Amino acid sequence: MEKLRHRKALSPDIEPTLQATPFLPPIRPDAPLLTDDQRMRLAAIATRVRVAPRAVVYREETAAKSVYIIAEGVVKAFKDMPSGRRWVTAFLFPADVFGLAENGLYVRTAQAVTQALLYQFDTNVLIETLKSDGELQFKFLCKLTHELREAQRQTIAIGRKDALGKLAMFFRQLQREPQGSRDIELPMTRSDIASYLGLSLESVSRATRSLERRGVVCFPNRHMVRIIDQAQFERIESTL
Repeated sequence: MEKLRHRKALSPDIEPTLQATPFLPPIRPDAPLLTDDQRMRLAAIATRVRVAPRAVVYREETAAKSVYIIAEGVVKAFKDMPSGRRWVTAFLFPADVFGLAENGLYVRTAQAVTQALLYQFDTNVLIETLKSDGELQFKFLCKLTHELREAQRQTIAIGRKDALGKLAMFFRQLQREPQGSRDIELPMTRSDIASYLGLSLESVSRATRSLERRGVVCFPNRHMVRIIDQAQFERIESTL
């Protein structure tokens, strides 16, 4: 990890922020979750850390000394099972928070999928900051609730019997751009996708080829999927 010198005034585009669907309808649909003051307060207690692709940020069952917010790049969380199988439990993107612990220990290993720029917070300092700001606590609660909903969607996807439906639901989860955008970035490997969905690598490859043959999607490159037939895609995704 390469530590970057922290500045008092950071670009508004790179200050730590969070993205989440709020509990209640927002006053403005495009309103950010955090105010400018809250972002600056978080920036003041953070260290920016650049992480290389495939670098491990922390390992499970080690002391949870830091919490992270992603500024750039993609990170995955996984658990190595006693059988030797690796279970990918989450993919994390800009404005996501990770590093929460259980009994002072990380519960998953976090590893960069791409080069990533992270905001690193000392756990104890962040706790004290949240204790002193009830509104900021609530914003973090909104974010964690959002992540819980994402975990529930993964559970539903894993529970499906059809690989096509699992893959379609996964693509929908990755649709970070506004609804209607047909291009979806795939920064992770197909092996990671298989691990996340509880499928074999061959099952993911067969499902991918099937979606292409049906004219539902195409792959302009190995890190992007483009939805060609929106109606058929939605039927596959919603049919349990």
